[in-house]
Amino acid sequence: MLNGIFPPLPTPFNTDESFSPDLQKSLIEKLLPDVDGFLILGSNGEAVYLDESERKEVLENARKIIPSNKVMIAGTGGEATRTVIKRTKEAAQIGADYVLLVAPHYFKALMSEEVLYEHYKTVADNSPIPVLLYNVPAATTIALSPNLIGRLAKHKNIVGIKDSSGNIVALTEIMRLTPEDFVVISGNASSFLAAIAMGAKGGILAVANIAPKEYKNIITLVQAGKLRQAQELQTSLNPLALSVTSKYGVPGLKTALSLLDKSAGVCREPLLMPSKEVVTEIARELKILT
Repeated sequence: MLNGIFPPLPTPFNTDESFSPDLQKSLIEKLLPDVDGFLILGSNGEAVYLDESERKEVLENARKIIPSNKVMIAGTGGEATRTVIKRTKEAAQIGADYVLLVAPHYFKALMSEEVLYEHYKTVADNSPIPVLLYNVPAATTIALSPNLIGRLAKHKNIVGIKDSSGNIVALTEIMRLTPEDFVVISGNASSFLAAIAMGAKGGILAVANIAPKEYKNIITLVQAGKLRQAQELQTSLNPLALSVTSKYGVPGLKTALSLLDKSAGVCREPLLMPSKEVVTEIARELKILT
């Protein structure tokens, strides 16, 4: 079963924006002792900026480095159902343990609940490995409804969801409408404690690339009934978490990693690395980890 902390690994780029296998290897190896697995080619992996051959290279390199006792989740979502099926089968061949599927969203007005249901069902029918739904309305502008998630959870090959909405009311409904063995993983660091307290099994959090032990400790504290301590830790980490998500996003995450001697290189344009003032701000927020 999926449980624990799974950093959504950034894709490291050299100064010419080419993929750096060496930097990816270094990042993974430094995180390995403190995590339960990795998401490769998620939002923080700048997957939308990679062509198909690059996606394959990134996954292949990661699987060589990630040991078999650590989970590898591959982001294979996209717009066309047939493309997602192709990516999913390729990820399975490479050795991914699960795939994570963001909702198709370009033709938003036409993405009815029934259209989304058929898309996910068709991919799951054709996937050699288990499927995780990915609810990230901040990026897609489409929120997967608890009702839709409940319907999809009945599919034997759709085993869980990464919920990055931060909507605890909706999370409560997801828990109510899905089977007990359907795995809910939080993708929102600011509401992580609330999600774990509600029954989420872990986190796929951008900030877990920086502070994996701290977020794992939140899980441990909740399991031990030490909610006050968990609350204090969650609150103390929130400014840092916001800097590498809604405030500065992937550029903020890569900056923080570089400041911690865990270089993830530069971002691929149109994303730009932060200004000196932002770097100073992020360096100040990192002091919470010392």
